[in-house]
Amino acid sequence: MTKKFFLLALFIIGVFENIFSQDTLSLKKIRDKNIYIEFWGASNLIGISFDSRLTPISPWGCRLGISYFQGGNSYIKGSNSNRGVFFPIEVNYLIGQNKHKLEFGVGSSLGIYSEHTSFFIEESKNQSTTITTLGYYLFSNVGYRYLSTKGFLFRTGLSPSFSFKGKHGVTKEPFIYPYISFGYSF
Repeated sequence: MTKKFFLLALFIIGVFENIFSQDTLSLKKIRDKNIYIEFWGASNLIGISFDSRLTPISPWGCRLGISYFQGGNSYIKGSNSNRGVFFPIEVNYLIGQNKHKLEFGVGSSLGIYSEHTSFFIEESKNQSTTITTLGYYLFSNVGYRYLSTKGFLFRTGLSPSFSFKGKHGVTKEPFIYPYISFGYSF
């Protein structure tokens, strides 16, 4: 009887050890941190972001990035050029198994931007001003995320953005930006 009990105990310990070691190995293969370059979307023009899951197996994650924007369309009516550095901050959720995921995110992009306005007072006089200010706008992401087993990351989707146009709200009309990202998962 004790021999059978001893063998049964060894068998159970062996099974649990095997289960826990496989679980530990699978956790090591989970790539829960990402760094990527994003074109358009929450980055406006181009940006680089770091994205991480809250825990290695959590579908919840967060993103922090830095982006640069320069363009001829202005956030202030009458401007003819602007540029700025923005910091997208986002909370996101991934749905899906293995390599293919559906991503949803909401966030805010805070930044410092300069707006250069030119206008004519008389035919021979050109007046211009530059205003540098702190601003923000809100955005969301709905898209597809591909994570390869070797670490390649690809993202694409749509990023609606808007602001409340308050004292520091960037004056921009609601707009849906497409986005595409390439990066590395580790």
